This record gives sequence, C-alpha cells and structure tokens, in this order.
Amino acid sequence: MAKFTTTIIFSLFLFVSSFANAVNVNPVSIPVDGKQVNPVPKLAFLKNFEGSNQVKLLNNRFRVDYEVDELLMLFFRKHGSKPIVLVRPDGSKLYTRDADGINLEWHADVNFDLIRIKNPIAGPWQALGMIEKDSKVLVLSEVELIVDKLPDLIFQYEVLKAEAKIVNAQEIISESGFRSVVRVRSALYSTNDLDQENFGADLYRLGEFFDDGKGLDEKPNDGVFTLSYYIDVVTGTWMPKYTLEAELFGREIEHEPITVLPSPISYKVKLAGPNERYHYVTIEADPMYIEADKLMFQGLIEFPNGETQTFSLSEQHIRELEIFQSEFGTFKITTEVFGNDLSGRDFKLKLPVYEIVTTGPEIEAEILPEMSQEQLLSEKAVEVVPVEVEPELSIGLVILINLIILVIGFIIIWVVVLNKAFPNPMNLIKLIKLKKSGGDKSAGKKKIKKRSIKTA
Repeated sequence: MAKFTTTIIFSLFLFVSSFANAVNVNPVSIPVDGKQVNPVPKLAFLKNFEGSNQVKLLNNRFRVDYEVDELLMLFFRKHGSKPIVLVRPDGSKLYTRDADGINLEWHADVNFDLIRIKNPIAGPWQALGMIEKDSKVLVLSEVELIVDKLPDLIFQYEVLKAEAKIVNAQEIISESGFRSVVRVRSALYSTNDLDQENFGADLYRLGEFFDDGKGLDEKPNDGVFTLSYYIDVVTGTWMPKYTLEAELFGREIEHEPITVLPSPISYKVKLAGPNERYHYVTIEADPMYIEADKLMFQGLIEFPNGETQTFSLSEQHIRELEIFQSEFGTFKITTEVFGNDLSGRDFKLKLPVYEIVTTGPEIEAEILPEMSQEQLLSEKAVEVVPVEVEPELSIGLVILINLIILVIGFIIIWVVVLNKAFPNPMNLIKLIKLKKSGGDKSAGKKKIKKRSIKTA
C-alpha cells in the first residue's frame, strides 16, 4: 500500500491543473445549505485523466487505505443539483458547511464538487447525490518543487539558464497538459543589508518557467520547466525565491542568498578630432573575478543614419573598435560577452546599449576686448557730427524744368533738323491784326447788300 500511495501523488497537480483550464463555462457561486461557496471552473482535463493513483469508484463507493494522507475528489453531478454528501466509514457525514479550509476544502459549482480531505479515515466511503460518470477520487502525497540553484557570485547583466521540476515520489510529473495549468515563478528579494547598494530595493521578478520547447527549453511537455534569467539589478546580496502556484495548493522554496557583482566590462572612448575620421572604443575587462584574457565579444554598431555593422573580438589583450565618423549624431553599441569566472564557470553577459554622441564643430564668436571705465567715458564724450541732408526739390519746380527742356528740344528740332527759319514774333502779330481787319470789312459789305435788297 505504501508503494501505491507514493506512486500516485502527481494526480494532485493534474487536478490543480484542471482548475486553470476551465471548459468555457463561467464559474458560478451557489448557496449550499445557506452557505456561500467559492466558485471553481470545470475540470475538463481532470475529467479525462487516467492514472495509477486513482481510487476505484464503484457505485459511488470507494475505499481509502490507512496510509493515505490526503484525498482529492471530483464528483460530477446533474446540472443545478445540490452538492453531494460524503459518508465516512464510521457512518458520520460530511457536508459543504463542514469545510474549514484546513482539513476539509470544498468547492461547489453548478454541476460538480471538488473536495480535498487531509488525513481521511481509512475504510469504505460513500458519496450521496445525483452523481454522474467521469467522477474521480485521487490519492495525494507530498509534491516537491526542485529548482536549479543560482551561482553564489553572479554579475550584473548576466544571462543564466535554470530548470525547475515538479516531482512526486522522486519522479518528474510530465503528464500531457500539466504545464498549462501550473505556474512556476521566481524572484529576487533584497536582504536589506545596510552596507549594500540594494538596501530597501523592491523585489526583482526573474520571470516564469515554461515547458513549451521554446527559447532555452529543450523539449516540450517533458516535465522540465526552463527559464532564462537576465540579472538587471543593483549590486548587493539577494535571496532567490521560487513559487509553484495551483488552484488548491502551492509550494514555495528559498535558496541561499547570492551576491550580484558589478559588471566586469566597461568602455573607454576616444572621439575623432577635427582632422580625424575614426572614433576608437576600447573594451576593458576587470580581472578581479574573471579570466580577462579569455573573453570573446560579439556585437552590433548602429550609426546615426541607421546603418549597422557587426563586430567580433576574440581572445586578446587590447580590444578596440574603430568606428568611422560618417556623420555627427548618436552611435549605439550592443555587446555580448562570453567567458569564464575564476572558478571556471561559464558566463554570458548582455550589456546595456552603449551610446556615443558626437556633435559638429562649433563656430567661435569673436570676443571683443573689455573696455575700461575711462574708455567708456571718452566714447560718450565724442560729439556726433550731424549729417546734412539736402532738401528735396518740390514737384512744381520739377514740372517747370521738364517744360523748359521740352521747349528747348522743340526749338532744336525745328531749326537744326527741319532746317526752317524760326518765325519773327512781330510778323506774326501783324499778320494776326491784318486778318482781323479784313474780316471786319467783309462783314460791313454784307450788311450794305442786305439793306439795299430791303429798300428795293
């Protein structure tokens, strides 16, 4: 019997897993004997589970072995019916109102009951109610979470791989569908040492373990959960904690504190001068904790115009990047470092993006010499000579001048170009008078003729 109870422990996780994967039915809280019961989603996965840790259920009866420490029961019943009643071997009954959250946990939905009992009485048990098929009774044993330990000394910006396993009786639980219904997470907690930089720091979430065959996980659904840590925290002493979360139970473990050291890699930059075409970036390594002569670097340089250039530096004492000064702006360097610490442990660093900002040459403004107080007073004493402004000509005068110019021009054309004599003004006056006198005589003659005609 002992062997039986130890081999069927992993069923607990299968039950818990089923909580997370509900069957597209919204959980409902229903009153049970005047008591409100917490809702739980349907357990479709658990309903279809077959394993060696099941207790045979015949006509709603089952027998519990004397070495069983814990039972997990799932009874499906007619939709909307009342929760079941359990009858113990001594004839006493268990109802939902008896649940105390410690030795008896009872979750009732509209069509099933999920019950967990610690230290059940050995002997025959019976379930009363409108129970349907696919109901199950599983035996639970001690479930253990095993996680790889972090190194005692790690570096800022280090990338680490860790694995976690959920075991029952020293066997890994690798049941299909199990990985999607449990969650394994990890975090770092500050030890709050007054002498450390991380004193008072918040917890740092390392992430969640997955068993999906992606990233660093080697094989999906093999029961081995994998997580890639990225240590982006301040230096100091931290306490790693790991949690296994499920619906009816959980596990939490702590490991020994670890120390996060400053990154051993730094940059030194020499910018190009006015007549130079290259910037030089030297990558330096602190040999206090690492084998500085055996490092390898690979990375990417992004230029201000968006172009990129890859680089790789092997094991050498001087590690220098030559960056062409194509234009002014921001240069970005992304670097990964591979090496060993002094204990021989392999490590990988993913350094933050390093930026180099360059600007164009500045135009120096001419700086005038400062003037003394005496010079300022002498400048003020200098008399300003007014500039005389000639008065503008009036419009009438301009018109008169233009008329004179026209008359002179007319005379020149008449005499020189047309070769005509300029008439004597006196002759013109006489001619005008003669024309007037001749006109008067003709007018008198006309009057005389008119008068003679009348007399006749």
